[in-house]
Amino acid sequence: MRRPTAASNAADRTRAQSNIVGVALLLGIGVVAIGLLTASVGTLVDAQVATADADAAVEGLTELRDGVFAGSNETYSLRVTDGDLSRVDRTVRVISDAGVNRTFGADGYVADLGGQRVAFVGGAVVRGQGESATLATPVPLSLAGDVAFLTLPTVTADSADGVGLGTGAALRTRTNRSVLDLPSDGYTVAIETETPGAWERAFERRGFDPSRVDYDGDDVESVAVAVPGGDQTLTLARYNVTVVVAGG
Repeated sequence: MRRPTAASNAADRTRAQSNIVGVALLLGIGVVAIGLLTASVGTLVDAQVATADADAAVEGLTELRDGVFAGSNETYSLRVTDGDLSRVDRTVRVISDAGVNRTFGADGYVADLGGQRVAFVGGAVVRGQGESATLATPVPLSLAGDVAFLTLPTVTADSADGVGLGTGAALRTRTNRSVLDLPSDGYTVAIETETPGAWERAFERRGFDPSRVDYDGDDVESVAVAVPGGDQTLTLARYNVTVVVAGG
């Protein structure tokens, strides 16, 4: 029987060390892979939750919008898991060809939900941010013959500033409506918004030709549309909405 030499013993030790290093590397790679997979799953779950929350916010704020226009004093639920609801200041302008500029407050609410955004401002519910946003409801301006109708809800100063949405929220409303009939003239309606692209596309689908204007230099643009057809009467229905926000 041949006795092990010093060289063969050294080779055996090298192979053993290599095996240990190989196993350690495999274990390390496995741990990293599991960590990446866990992070990916967590990110996917967070995105799905945020999307579901945005769906719920669109539903709740759309019901609130419809209820306000119907003159109902009801409670509307935002059944979301997390996020924040805050009040925002916006302006709607009605400008006649004769040069009369009527300016109305159009304050509303914005829900921020894990990277998703849903707003009820200017008479419509808007989902998303920037140029990717879309209107989830029709624009508040419509035509019937030689009469234009503009519905304008605004959150009053007595309304809640906002609330955290960790367990959802219930929005209790009290609405007062007033109607202003404007004389026959040409009119431009301008709605101030953080998501002008969404409003432009929605107006275009209704046959309007929108443009963007920053009337007051505050870097929040308004989407302006001329009421087509020349001289028209314009009926403005204003809905002053007082909102009390409670936990859901």
